[in-house]
Amino acid sequence: MRDLADYTPAEWLALTPLAQRLRRARNVLVDRIYARRQAPGQAELVARIAAERAPVVAFTVAFNLPDAVDLLADAMARFLPGTPLVVCDNSTDPAARTAIAALCARRGLAYCPLPPTPYRGARNGSRSHGVALNWIYANLIRPAAPRAFALLDHDLIPLEPTDLAARLAGQPCYGMVREGQGNDAWYLWPGYCVFDFAAVKALPLDFGTDTPLTLDTGGQNWGVLYRHLDLASLRMSSRRRVHLADSATSEMEPFLLADGWLHVGGAGHRGGGAGALERVRQAYEADPDGLIARLRASPERLNA
Repeated sequence: MRDLADYTPAEWLALTPLAQRLRRARNVLVDRIYARRQAPGQAELVARIAAERAPVVAFTVAFNLPDAVDLLADAMARFLPGTPLVVCDNSTDPAARTAIAALCARRGLAYCPLPPTPYRGARNGSRSHGVALNWIYANLIRPAAPRAFALLDHDLIPLEPTDLAARLAGQPCYGMVREGQGNDAWYLWPGYCVFDFAAVKALPLDFGTDTPLTLDTGGQNWGVLYRHLDLASLRMSSRRRVHLADSATSEMEPFLLADGWLHVGGAGHRGGGAGALERVRQAYEADPDGLIARLRASPERLNA
């Protein structure tokens, strides 16, 4: 949230600070009400997570695309076999929920059907994601208290062995940095980030958006955590745009590569996302061990 001193006279005349604080109060209230809702099997799942001895437990928010979860699970089993994956289902499509639950049962993945989201529609995607993450943190992560936890997008795919605990060593968090516009605020994209639980457990983490600071999902943690850190002294992920091929058509579909993780982007809610995911799956299955080298060798035509 912007400091009151940062608003211009014109914004004060338009009552912008009041409007933004009222929206923030509404969002906090919705989050608190939603966080009190229970999920089927919640207590058993918390006990399962608490019993894990892995250095990092990963959580992903599934949304209407079973194929994304399936590919993430495939790639994590190959490249991060020691990192448990907890699938938290925020799908609005009942058929997708049924399919995701079935594939998690088949693979032996921990599965949590989140309570129905209070936010629906494409324009509420960031808020829906944020309130889901806040539920997960309040109801699964805090009571289970893993040594460290990672938040991964459901359409993010590891393409090489990765030691998430090592990337986190000596600092409270690690991930891909995103920055506000016209200010010094920054936050970690909650599609690829890791937190040392002991370092943050006393903080009221909030993965909601901070629209006044132009920060998307996870931006509320700027005021809670990130503004108190010296970004220049921290290790954070690399990022670049890559293409699956060098053909003319590849210009139309750049993908984000964060460290060795490929992000399809918008696979659950953007037109054509399922098609992009299928192209990534085909490229992965054709050469799972060599795909990362080919992507890194591709020319970077767009900024990440």
